[in-house]
Amino acid sequence: MESSLLKLHIESASTLYTDRTGNSSPSMAGHVWLEIVRADGSTKQAGFAPIDHKSGLSSVQGKVYDDDGHAYAGSPYFSATYRITESQVNALDRFINSPEEHGFDRAHYHAVTNSCVDFVWKGLQQIGMNPEKFEGYIYPTHNVDTFSKLKNPLIPGGGLEGIEKRGEEPRGLEDHPQPAPTDWWSEASNPLLFPHDAPRFSAAEAPAGQILVGPLGMSEYSSNVSAPSGNDGYGSSYWGGFYDFSYFNFGSLNDGTDYQTH
Repeated sequence: MESSLLKLHIESASTLYTDRTGNSSPSMAGHVWLEIVRADGSTKQAGFAPIDHKSGLSSVQGKVYDDDGHAYAGSPYFSATYRITESQVNALDRFINSPEEHGFDRAHYHAVTNSCVDFVWKGLQQIGMNPEKFEGYIYPTHNVDTFSKLKNPLIPGGGLEGIEKRGEEPRGLEDHPQPAPTDWWSEASNPLLFPHDAPRFSAAEAPAGQILVGPLGMSEYSSNVSAPSGNDGYGSSYWGGFYDFSYFNFGSLNDGTDYQTH
């Protein structure tokens, strides 16, 4: 009898996303979701995201989606496939159907503290593939290496069936011209930037009374001496910050979190 499979998918930033109403826009930060493929060939997908995909930095209403594989253009940027047991399939089903019963807040999405990444790693925790209760890296594509090294303790040898990693170029934009996207936190126009075009700012350059942030709201900067960096394990290096930076003034966000300006 064939085993069921668990597929972990990662989508890269700027890939075209089309919602259920037919509205399309480039993904601002990318996405992570999981897929169960049963031995009989039936599939089930689950990914966590805000109901309003233009939501900002504050906590907003969240939802578990079952169509991410269709909503994002083309094949995922990265996929890892693991064999899982029937008991693990059932455990994942229970988590997807009622994540709040397993310690995940389905009602509220937050890009930093309760995101698609947190959802998938919480699901892995339910089937013994995340015993350390790791919550993942905030930026979706930075989870490539950790997803690749997972082990299923219930399958001899760890259960890894295969890994697929595709080009980093955004998909779906060639035949679908898009207006310049806006920042998540404002209606100000913000041009779409790809990594090789991204400016590199120093924290010292930030105007007085303002802070430098990436699209997920994390304070980010690079220095002319060094900057955090890494490798995704497949020969592609990444710079340790977000690419489409913006400056803005604020004292506190809608969720009441106060931030100090630099």
